[in-house]
Amino acid sequence: MKNYIKFIGVCVIALLASCDEDAVVFDNVNGDTAISFKQTNFETSVPQAGATVTVPVEITTISAESRTYNVSVLEADDTAAITVGSVVIPADTYEGSLDINIDFAAIGGNDGDLRNASIQLTPSEGATAYADIVNLTYFREIVCNDATLTINTDLYAQETGFQILDDTNTVVYELAAGTLGQAVQTFTADIFLADGCYTAVITDSFGDGQVDGTNPNGNFTLTCSIITFASGGGDFGPSQSVPFCVNQ
Repeated sequence: MKNYIKFIGVCVIALLASCDEDAVVFDNVNGDTAISFKQTNFETSVPQAGATVTVPVEITTISAESRTYNVSVLEADDTAAITVGSVVIPADTYEGSLDINIDFAAIGGNDGDLRNASIQLTPSEGATAYADIVNLTYFREIVCNDATLTINTDLYAQETGFQILDDTNTVVYELAAGTLGQAVQTFTADIFLADGCYTAVITDSFGDGQVDGTNPNGNFTLTCSIITFASGGGDFGPSQSVPFCVNQ
């Protein structure tokens, strides 16, 4: 009997509670609309042709018609480089996207500099937004073909030779041994290298590398902008080969 009375009491309490407060039911058509970016941090390199970053967006309601929402650039290191469209939510879906376009030619700074932009979602009247700011880090892709060769010699510079071979073993640049006079010196040359893969070969005709026993060891570098394609030197014996690629 006591258990029966207890059961009736629970039912009465539940009935009274349902009268005082309406149950919350999710309505995917007429419910509250909230929109957000699914990912808020991006990093990308920008080639010469430019880049497009597609940001996924999600929304809490569904509609029989396509919907669009505005965005704005809060701040950017390169305002002219950043172009944004609108967030587009296609009909009958909870997901959409935003395209952010970046113009290579309008990116400032030096090669290798990281640049930043922040884009904010602006919901229409009747909607709310959360996770509404995208932080974009971008940098100019370094496309470099104008290389600089630097050779720091030992005392016997006339023994030093240097070649660059392409992937068919064709010599595309050569500094013959005996070209440099006998003295510690720095030799430089500007060399155009088409896109592809190569091998840098430094030689010593005496066979002991860039070492003379009295001065610091010699060395070489092959650079382009902030990129080092190849480097070497020192006690390498008769020759040293260093493979590298350009814009690959």
